[in-house]
Amino acid sequence: MKIAIFWRRIEIVVALAFCILFSMDSFAGARSDHFVAWSSIGSDPDNRALAEKIKEFANGDRIDSICGIQWKNNDSILYFNNRVLKIPDDLLRKVFIERNTESFPALSRALRSFRHPERNVRDGLDGIVFYDGERSFRMMSFTVGARSVKTYPQAFKASAKTKEIERAFCSLLPPITRAP
Repeated sequence: MKIAIFWRRIEIVVALAFCILFSMDSFAGARSDHFVAWSSIGSDPDNRALAEKIKEFANGDRIDSICGIQWKNNDSILYFNNRVLKIPDDLLRKVFIERNTESFPALSRALRSFRHPERNVRDGLDGIVFYDGERSFRMMSFTVGARSVKTYPQAFKASAKTKEIERAFCSLLPPITRAP
């Protein structure tokens, strides 16, 4: 009788282990491709100069080692064109400058609904990095689904050291929010 109970318990343990191992397999995988937008408001020369520094950084080989992410080899994308993104300046102003929390879901929807099939963007963007070149001269970011804006503590003008701008950009990169 005791042997039968022993084997029955072994069967239950094996069955549970089997279920647990197979259910973990279904959650396997992770993304390493960041899909991010860069935006700023205004056409000030400082805005353009800072955006050019970020663009050079994103397209260079240094971003992989400095940010600690696989940028080039895993097809991560950084969008610079607001017309392609179709995110109105008014929405960016409400989120980043006014910190209107009622506008956060609208920005999340805009980022999540973005599609660019030619570049394999089918599940939207992870977030946006924003530069306020009008008032605070600060770099900020917003992650899809977030309820806050992350702000880098240091203010920047285009004349700032490139390494400081790159460090701020890396620290503000939104985490990957798209499912694997």
